[in-house]
Amino acid sequence: MQILFLTLVFGVLCAAHGPPLGRDHSRFPRPEPSVSDWRTIYLAASNPEKISENGPFHTFMRNVELDDENGIITLTFFVKSDGECVKKTVHGIKREDGVYIIRYAGTNEFKVIQASENVLIASNINVDEEGTPTTLTGVFAKGDDIDDELFEKFKEVTIGKEIPEENILKLISLDDCPDL
Repeated sequence: MQILFLTLVFGVLCAAHGPPLGRDHSRFPRPEPSVSDWRTIYLAASNPEKISENGPFHTFMRNVELDDENGIITLTFFVKSDGECVKKTVHGIKREDGVYIIRYAGTNEFKVIQASENVLIASNINVDEEGTPTTLTGVFAKGDDIDDELFEKFKEVTIGKEIPEENILKLISLDDCPDL
């Protein structure tokens, strides 16, 4: 009986003490639950099929978490499969050059071009499972539109990535997926 009691006391003391010393548990902190109002406003792709209906990047953004201190990005979005909104969450690790590596529909090199509290312009190079590369750009915002100046910046980034302007898709008007 004493052994059982000592085991219980030892277990409580260990639990109260926290994680073992020498281990960095902050690299992947537990995300706090959050409701976000991020929306995909525009997407563009060198291969328009990737952002067309039922394409893997026909995405409706909901949450963007940038943890610059730990070099982690977390994106929560919906894709449509047979008309149904399917929630996805992906995580990326930041390389030394500032590009995030994300596994989704292949391997992605996701780069934040411009970020503020309310708007994010990004580029992405996706290499799908067949080894085919696609360059994408996107603008995400808190709200349902962006001003003309930001749209011009997005077009400039898109054309700079050699994506034709006609491959720009205004996705916000197609977004009927739920909030988080």
